[in-house]
Amino acid sequence: MKKWLHISFVLIISAPGLNAQNFDDFTLDKEVSIFIKENFDGLKNFSLGIDCPHEENQWYLDSLEYSPWYVGDFNKDKISDLFVTGKQRKDQVHYLIFGKDELDEEPGWEYLQLYPSKKRGDLVIPFIEETRKQLYIVFKQFKTSTTTVVKDGLEVRLPKTYKDYYKMGLMKKDTLIYEFGHIVEYNAKPEVKPIKFLQIHIFCQFGGCPDFRVKLSNDGQMILHNINNTTEETGMYTAVCEPDLIDRLFALANYLKINKQLEKFGDDSADKTVTMLIEYEDGSYKSWYDYEQGASLAMARFYELMVEAKNTAEWELKGGE
Repeated sequence: MKKWLHISFVLIISAPGLNAQNFDDFTLDKEVSIFIKENFDGLKNFSLGIDCPHEENQWYLDSLEYSPWYVGDFNKDKISDLFVTGKQRKDQVHYLIFGKDELDEEPGWEYLQLYPSKKRGDLVIPFIEETRKQLYIVFKQFKTSTTTVVKDGLEVRLPKTYKDYYKMGLMKKDTLIYEFGHIVEYNAKPEVKPIKFLQIHIFCQFGGCPDFRVKLSNDGQMILHNINNTTEETGMYTAVCEPDLIDRLFALANYLKINKQLEKFGDDSADKTVTMLIEYEDGSYKSWYDYEQGASLAMARFYELMVEAKNTAEWELKGGE
């Protein structure tokens, strides 16, 4: 198999009634296509491969001997997984299908639909970069709009944003990895400072949705303020967080790319809002307003884990509103 080089919504689905598949046995595009069409009802109209908007871009991609699939261990469980890219309902889509242990009697495979965190240009090409420790999914986004020029008496189409085909008008590059049970943006230099506490506030600016605030200290103590529209009684609650969630949440909090003490993501006229505060033991802090409810894949995963910590805790009411 040929190598090729790197949500924000992530979908997890299981395909029913399947036998174990050894992805390492694949050698041809046709074998991968048949496997997908035969085993995933939701991917019956999936067509493996990338169709570039312009022929000169296609020539370049073909010159790389690009493969639209890759087999490797993305989630580091020592079982090979399958990454594929192709067309579905005229859209370019990307899936990561997790391999199964041959002794696993559970039917079906889980798969993730992957997205670059921000869309740029009109052509997205995923590549895989392999190191000894990690597989990187690199989404390269290109702007392939063209213009016609005359060279040596002949009309030649050229992209507006670059002068030679091999640059292809690169607009953005997103490097993703599988960490914290999720696909997240790669961060080469995560924070290393000890965290004192985390605090999340989820609400709607114009009302209607649940409005609550959760604080998690590094000793596992949690405080919940149910403010409005919650299923439980309004007021303050206390609980102790599950130990495994504490480790994952504090590690992910340090992994997030937050460069300022106060950041804002999205348009503040949006209704649904998340505000976050990370306070460190040395008294410094980072905070942000997220009007996109998931400005990055890592943030979306962080919110999921905070809500999981809230939902799995055994809360005790300490005081009314």
